[in-house]
Amino acid sequence: MKFVTVFTAVTKNWIRSRSGLFFSILFPVLLLLVFGAIFSGVGGSSQYNLYLQNQDVDNQGQATELSTAFITALNSTKTFYLKTVPSDVNATDYVRDDLGPLGGNMRILIISKGFHEDLLNGTMKVRVGICLDTMNISYQYFEAHMTDQQKLALQEGMTGLQQLNSSLPETQTSITIITDPSDQSGAIISSIIGSVTNAFNYEMIGAQNIITINREDATTKKFGNVDYYVPGITAAFIMTNGIIGLSATATEFKRRGIIKRLSLTPLTKLDWIIGNVLSQALLNLILTAIMIGVGWIIFNVRIIPDALTVALILLGSIMFSGIGMTLSGLFRDVEAASAVGNAIAFPMMFLSGTYFPLDMMPTYLQAVSKALPLTYLSDGLRYAMVYNFPEGVYTNLAIVGALAVAFIILGAFITRWKER
Repeated sequence: MKFVTVFTAVTKNWIRSRSGLFFSILFPVLLLLVFGAIFSGVGGSSQYNLYLQNQDVDNQGQATELSTAFITALNSTKTFYLKTVPSDVNATDYVRDDLGPLGGNMRILIISKGFHEDLLNGTMKVRVGICLDTMNISYQYFEAHMTDQQKLALQEGMTGLQQLNSSLPETQTSITIITDPSDQSGAIISSIIGSVTNAFNYEMIGAQNIITINREDATTKKFGNVDYYVPGITAAFIMTNGIIGLSATATEFKRRGIIKRLSLTPLTKLDWIIGNVLSQALLNLILTAIMIGVGWIIFNVRIIPDALTVALILLGSIMFSGIGMTLSGLFRDVEAASAVGNAIAFPMMFLSGTYFPLDMMPTYLQAVSKALPLTYLSDGLRYAMVYNFPEGVYTNLAIVGALAVAFIILGAFITRWKER
């Protein structure tokens, strides 16, 4: 039971380290609070600032009826905080001056002059065209069953509609969206305005939705957005605690000659490795409990860890401890071990679907993610905590278990216990 001594000593060293406490516990919690504040809707829903210039005004400067209706439709989405731009100024210059010397995101929507009139004429032409097409189809289908008087009346009606349709001008109205290319929300804003515009067009021509969309959750429980981030963030910091934290600590012990002195005692290399792995496992279980506890208290998360979750955390701790032990065995300098650890951990954190869905990545990066250990730990925890998908949990648990065995053997082989 000599490994208990190592476990106790390493754990006490971690507790005494302020930087260790911060990066192992406080930093993940702060990250959860940031993601939670963004995606949970706590504190009210977010709105995008949008400058609006309505150029479609009458001689008295009053907005036309349809342009006002369009603005009302925009407001009904509760997505935008609209700031009015006078109709008689250059919108871009006005917004740039209004943003001031510190600048900001330039998001402008311009309703063109003649919006009301052109929309009415265009809508009338569309409706007349629809009526004419309907009469044509009716005539073709029912001609054989119609009397001569009915045929004549229908033909005269179609002729009148054709004349009316020909007399109506070919008009289209427009709105203009101006955004900064660097504004990451620009595409979202344009998409929302496009959806409002389409709905407005359909309403003008009297179209009704025939196809409705029914949404169902893939999980039996109702989860919020933050619930889906807790497993990924937890997995990411299980990784950083093992790769960065353990490698730095073990390398520092080696630099200070502590491991050399320990090797002269009855303590074995196996005791040293088991003690470190157990310390990491305890740290990661504490981290998971704190993350879920903070989520329960602040964001009302509903995930509850089960036995499979604990098994994944333990195997993930062993897996990344093995990588950390390997790095500490390869480098004698703490800075070098930390630099290599960061170079491994941080790209893995962003390429493993922890913060962003893998589907958003290019195909070649999706292939890279399949070769990263963190991908399987993140997926496994998400399947266990959120999706209640046992098959996915067992598959990822098996992969993490196999990698844990491989990396801990490699770490044990690389770790030099006796000085040569």
